[in-house]
Amino acid sequence: MPKGSGERAAMTPGSVNSIQNLLNSTSIYWLGLGVALVCLAVTTYCLRAWYRDGDDPADVGNKMIREMEELKRRGDLSEEEFRSIKSQVSSKQKH
Repeated sequence: MPKGSGERAAMTPGSVNSIQNLLNSTSIYWLGLGVALVCLAVTTYCLRAWYRDGDDPADVGNKMIREMEELKRRGDLSEEEFRSIKSQVSSKQKH
């Protein structure tokens, strides 16, 4: 056993170089993994935003109300029917 039991054995220059090479290559892999995760997160965010563009229920309700207004204006829908439809559509939009 070497003198002073808490001392480490001397490392050879070859082992120091191999440890440094291992650390350098490992950090490159971690950096690559980080970049890949960021790219995946951005791609997921963009795809979700793209699919959600036309999913606003308020747009559907507003479009329906405009169509009913047109029917009322042409005389195909009475004022009472229009108010009933409008209140139903409005109440569904609030939920």
